[in-house]
Amino acid sequence: MPALNEVDRIIFEKVSSLPDNQKREVLSFIEFLQIKQDKEFIDYVNEMTTKTLKDKQAKKKFLSLNELQAEYDRI
Repeated sequence: MPALNEVDRIIFEKVSSLPDNQKREVLSFIEFLQIKQDKEFIDYVNEMTTKTLKDKQAKKKFLSLNELQAEYDRI
């Protein structure tokens, strides 16, 4: 394994000392950081934001987070 740079070493040490549930949160955050750079995801969020604002003005029912995630998984 190549030598870790200073930032990698610090991150590794800090994450290693966390309990498993917090390590999962760190992993989820890393995945969030990676996916938020995905242009398709950004376009989807922008599209859904526009739709949500229109739905709010029209007093329509909002989708739950599970429904939004299921819809995103279909695209």
